[in-house]
Amino acid sequence: MRFRQVLLFLRYGLILLREIWLSAITVTKLVLGPVDRLRSGFLALPMDATSDLEITSLANSITLTPGTITVHVEPAKHTIVIHAIDVGADPEDVRQSIKTVLEANILAWTRPRRPQ
Repeated sequence: MRFRQVLLFLRYGLILLREIWLSAITVTKLVLGPVDRLRSGFLALPMDATSDLEITSLANSITLTPGTITVHVEPAKHTIVIHAIDVGADPEDVRQSIKTVLEANILAWTRPRRPQ
């Protein structure tokens, strides 16, 4: 593993810790608030992740984050199904958040750029 990959892996670890912390606060507020505010649901998320390491890292990261859990992974169709305690007004926001915050950072350290 190159030095750059190690740094990207450490950055991902910090990002994941931040997401776990922020999600824990959000879930606490949801649980202590009125039940009618919850909009739980299942979401199918298309993945750019292809290797076993990438898919497993993404699935485990989703499950580690409070309020979300990985329900099913379909590697052949590059899709992951998750359940979220609160999908909000627009489920697409949840999908984009997972793709840009979690998946993009996983792919950064698992797919090293080759020098040109």
